[in-house]
This record gives sequence, C-alpha cells and structure tokens, in this order.
Amino acid sequence: MPESPSIASPSAVAEPSLFPCNTARVAISILLTVLDSWAVIAFGGTLCHVSVHHPIWLTGIVLLFVSLFASLARTWYLALPVRPR
Repeated sequence: MPESPSIASPSAVAEPSLFPCNTARVAISILLTVLDSWAVIAFGGTLCHVSVHHPIWLTGIVLLFVSLFASLARTWYLALPVRPR
C-alpha cells in the first residue's frame, strides 16, 4: 500500500515572527497603560473642574474615562495568557 503524503498544519509551515505574539501584546499593553495614565493625570483634573456645573458635560467625561479604562482592561485581558480557552 503506498504511503500518502502527510499534510503539514498551517502553524508548522508558517515562518516564526520576530516577536512572539504574547510579548508584543504585553509591550503594547504597557505602552497603552502609560499613555492612558498620562492622559488621566494631565487632563482629568482640568476636565472635571471645567464640567463641575454642567451635568451633561460631566456625564460625557465620565463615559469617556470609563470607556478608556474598559479598553485598557480588555487589552490586558487579551495580553495575559492565563485565560481559559
């Protein structure tokens, strides 16, 4: 019986990348954390003082910061390899 050639999986055929995927994700997460922290420290107080008597503006700024932290949390969640698959 002739042997049939085995088909290599795509992961075995693909060339290795310069950085492992997890290392790149952690580096991007660190960079985004630093940039987001800088933005909150630099502009958070000023935005809160400006919008203190404007409830609609304050609501918008709170939503802005909540979405900023939610996207940062999602970035770290994707970067950490300890999540169930």
